[in-house]
Amino acid sequence: MTVQFMSPERQRAAEQRLFAALEKTADQVRAGLTATARRTLPARLATPHAQVAYLHRRAGGSTRQVADQLGVHPETVRRYLRGLRKHPPADFADRLEAAVRSLYRPRSRISQTQVDQAMCARGLRANVRGTFGFSSTGVGTSDDPRERWLNEDLSRETSRTLVAAWHAGDGPRALQLLSDGVAQSYFRFDPGMEAGMSHLAYIDFEA
Repeated sequence: MTVQFMSPERQRAAEQRLFAALEKTADQVRAGLTATARRTLPARLATPHAQVAYLHRRAGGSTRQVADQLGVHPETVRRYLRGLRKHPPADFADRLEAAVRSLYRPRSRISQTQVDQAMCARGLRANVRGTFGFSSTGVGTSDDPRERWLNEDLSRETSRTLVAAWHAGDGPRALQLLSDGVAQSYFRFDPGMEAGMSHLAYIDFEA
């Protein structure tokens, strides 16, 4: 597929639009991974004793504060801290876990590698408004370039290569990869078919 914009300025604008869309998608994926990490308690906080001890530390050692937070008597908190109680009633267990989850924050940050892998795990879905046209020597047909709204799934490999081009700051390469991926999905190329993009008005991704 060819990428032939009407001017260098339009091509640079399209590259910036593409990079902004990838940045937005990466931010959304990072937020989702962070939220998942916060919902998943580590093994060290798996028992009622560990959870009460965690709240106790976060409360600066105040048994009364933890008791008020959980709606129990301070002596109940002390018994869990001493390991004298190990099997809380269901409603107390739910309150205890909810209290821990409200305070727990993962120690490690989500890495860019994790974000990239999550973005490309299924392949990016590109929502594009741009000017596309095609011609085919095999069947002797053509379609003059016109603006189209396209919602196409990029392959995992194309998605990975596109993300790599974004990180490298290679705008022309990224734009070419997007154009190829969208055209391959939309036009379902036959032998001798050639497609081209000459304008990119809008681009958004779904991971």
